[in-house]
Amino acid sequence: MNRAPSLSAESSRAILLAMWTIAAIVLIALNWSLITALNFRDPDDALRLVQVRDLLAGQSWFDLTQHRIFPPEGVPMHWSRLVDLPIALMLALLDPLLGAPLAERITLVAIPLGWLLVLSLLVYKIARWMEQSHVMALLCVFLLLTSVSIMIQFTPMRIDHHGIQLVCGAVAVMALVRMDRRDGRLGLLAGIAMACWMQISLEGLPYAVTAGGIFALRHIARTDRKADLRAYMLALTGGSAVLLFATRAPADALRPWCDSFSPSYLVPLGITTLTLLAAQGRLRCPTRTARILPLALAGGAGIATFLLTARQCLAGPFDTLDPLVYKLWYLGVQEGLPITMQSPEMRMIIVVPALLGLVGSGLALHRAPHDRARSAWATLLILQIASLVIALSVMRAMAFAHLVALPGNAVLLAALIRIAQRFKAMPLRVCLTAATVIATPSGAAVSAAATLGDGGHVPSDEKKADSIPARYSCTTPRALKGLAALPATTLFTPLDIGAHMLVYTHHSVIATGHHRNGAGMKVALEGLTTPPDTARGIVTGSGARYLAFCAGENEVARYSRLYPQGLMAVLAAGHTPDWLEPVPMRSGETIKVYRIVSRTADTTS
Repeated sequence: MNRAPSLSAESSRAILLAMWTIAAIVLIALNWSLITALNFRDPDDALRLVQVRDLLAGQSWFDLTQHRIFPPEGVPMHWSRLVDLPIALMLALLDPLLGAPLAERITLVAIPLGWLLVLSLLVYKIARWMEQSHVMALLCVFLLLTSVSIMIQFTPMRIDHHGIQLVCGAVAVMALVRMDRRDGRLGLLAGIAMACWMQISLEGLPYAVTAGGIFALRHIARTDRKADLRAYMLALTGGSAVLLFATRAPADALRPWCDSFSPSYLVPLGITTLTLLAAQGRLRCPTRTARILPLALAGGAGIATFLLTARQCLAGPFDTLDPLVYKLWYLGVQEGLPITMQSPEMRMIIVVPALLGLVGSGLALHRAPHDRARSAWATLLILQIASLVIALSVMRAMAFAHLVALPGNAVLLAALIRIAQRFKAMPLRVCLTAATVIATPSGAAVSAAATLGDGGHVPSDEKKADSIPARYSCTTPRALKGLAALPATTLFTPLDIGAHMLVYTHHSVIATGHHRNGAGMKVALEGLTTPPDTARGIVTGSGARYLAFCAGENEVARYSRLYPQGLMAVLAAGHTPDWLEPVPMRSGETIKVYRIVSRTADTTS
């Protein structure tokens, strides 16, 4: 059999750019109606634009309070300015030239696709640093650009933090798999990348621990790897501290939050690093066993510090949620749930691509020609196993688990293609080669999920309710012109459309689906699910002037099903309590709006 033709670095880069361009064109075409309508699929993306608009309008860089949620108190968001920065810079550049509407649409397309290009280059570089050929590196990029679980984070309008998290993780992986440098620069790079990830989202914490563990294992195995470990810990600690105080006001930066990087995590991390440096400086560690002692002391000191100063964070950031909020909001956020609470189809989508990557990486490790290649593949296997375990505990981690599986997926796919090509009969060879698409991440996941059919545990009526895309037609700038024309006030809405009200109108809302607004979410949920007579006191006491909802929206259907006597069910059925007055909207606008009649006004009348 003829060997695949080799490619030069220049040709490979040109092909990579062409693949990204095609992917970008396809994504823009698929999302064109959303782009032109400025229609966000995810409330987080809508609220991210609100946060950037506020920044450009003069809100302090250090003030992360969303003042239009649950006024007058507002909500201190746990999000990072690092994600806001490129969006704000691009809008500041384009707005004077093109005007806000066009500038925002271009930015909402360019930012996620720009991060996708960066990720494509990183995946290519990871494969090359693992001593894969240019062809195999391009195959990794191809699998990336056809992996639905990853690509969904880079679609136009997707400006929230998930895409940039993957980029930070890929930078760290790139540093971890390179084996030809031992001067600490790789540890420095990985530490900075992980510090950025943890500042953007605390979801990066377990991956930062995994990376530290890999550097520690290398140091135990070889004395010349100590520089990378020390550089990693110093960069992780120092970078985290700098980013924390560079993006938050001192009072907020010093507050011991559990849901974002704060002193709750910085202090134990700092103690771990200082203990490691002190122990390595004072103890002679000529053997592998002796080199474990400083690591054990550092790890023990860090864990003890965490238990002494931040034990409350062991319960997680959602432990303090009101039971009603936990039931109706948290348990409805699929991406935050473990695999045990997912449908069988989703379990296959999460697990199968990662398992195929493990098989391919194991095969590559077995075939590795020398120690350096074996170390790189062993490192990737550790990352894959850790990432899969994390993805099993929280669905949103699936994308990174699939990302680190890509080199293994490519090796397995190439091996299967070579096997198929060995058959002499042309029809059989062609069919088997075509069938290898099942071994790609998306092909395997879809095939496995399809074999389960409707084996999921979700009742048919719930599936029907959750399939209604009413929000996309109800909450757009064009569909909300009537509501936006009303004098600025506070709206009482279901959680899922709260962020859309903020981005498309000048109104405030009682609640959005963000956990730091637990008090506002409780008020909104109690008001929408209790009978109208009880809900009256809750709604009128909230300070809201209008109540608004989309009649066919998933959340409305769910509340109506679970609480058939509740206010939401009554309104959805077309009945209006006497303390609400319908407010006509413009022709074609499907959102339902009611003026809330206060107790005082009602008594006077």
